[in-house]
Amino acid sequence: MTVDKNSFLFQYTARNTVIHRLPAGVKFCVLCLSSFALYGAPQAALAVYAVCLVFIALCAKISLVAIKRNCRFLCIYAVCIFLIKIIGMPLTADMFKATATETLFFMQKLALILFTASIFYETTSKLEIFMLCEKIERFFCGKKYTGAFSTLFTITLMCVPRVFEVWAQLNYAYDARTHRRRDFISACRRFASLLPALIENLLRFAVTVEKALKNRRLRG
Repeated sequence: MTVDKNSFLFQYTARNTVIHRLPAGVKFCVLCLSSFALYGAPQAALAVYAVCLVFIALCAKISLVAIKRNCRFLCIYAVCIFLIKIIGMPLTADMFKATATETLFFMQKLALILFTASIFYETTSKLEIFMLCEKIERFFCGKKYTGAFSTLFTITLMCVPRVFEVWAQLNYAYDARTHRRRDFISACRRFASLLPALIENLLRFAVTVEKALKNRRLRG
C-alpha cells in the first residue's frame, strides 16, 4: 500500500450510500448515545451492536484502508494501556492475566465506539456538521442566534480528525526526509521528533481559529 499524505483517520469520504444520505443529526445522536451506553452494556448487547456496526460499515462502503487504520490505532492504544496498568504492579502471571483481561474488555468497548465515530466522520461532511450545529443553536436561541456556538462546536468536533490529519502529514514529511525503518528504536525516534511538531501545529491551528472567531464577533 502506497503512502498517501491525504489519508488519515476519521477522514470524510464522499460516497453515494444510504448511510451518507442519513441526516447528520441521526448519526450524531447514535454516536453520542452509543458512547455512553456501551460502557455499561452486557456482552450480549455488545455482540449485537458489533454485528449491526459491521452491517452499517458495509452499507457505508468503509474502505479496508480505513479499517486497517482503526485497527492499528487500537493495537497501539491497547499496548499503551496495558503498559500503564502494570507500572508499579508485582510482575506475576496472575497479575498479567488479570490486567490483560481488564484491558481486553476495555478495548472491546473502545473499539465499538471508535468504529462508530469513524463511520460518523467518514460519512458526514464538515458542512453537514456545521448545519447540524446551526440548527441546534437556532432551535435553542431563536431570535438571539449569533452563530458563535455553532461555529465553536463545529470546530470542536472537527478537532478530532484534525489531529490525525496533521499527524499523517507529519509522518509523510518524516518518511520523505529520513530512511524508513521498522524497529522499536526508529519508532521511538519518530515519536520524539513528531510529537513536538504535532503540538506546535495544533497550537497554531487553535490561534488561527481564535483570531477567526474574534473577527467574526467584531464584524457581527
